[in-house]
Amino acid sequence: MLTGVNQLPMVRVTLEFEQGSDPPCGRLLDGEAVYPFAGWLGLASALERVIGAGAPVRPWPPADGSASPNTTVAPWRQHPYA
Repeated sequence: MLTGVNQLPMVRVTLEFEQGSDPPCGRLLDGEAVYPFAGWLGLASALERVIGAGAPVRPWPPADGSASPNTTVAPWRQHPYA
């Protein structure tokens, strides 16, 4: 943290990749939802959903003290290989 500088809230994300996939496939977890992705643009889209300007602000760590990700898949996105 920088003294005297307004800091935006931080969000912690975890990336899980399918080993050896080309293009990269996997999922991004933000502690409340799972965002599956396929390809670099899919990863960029998942990141935008979590950290973009319109993303919801969520406290970290969660208020209840749990730090494990919820496995609920975001309803707007389904994994293409599921």
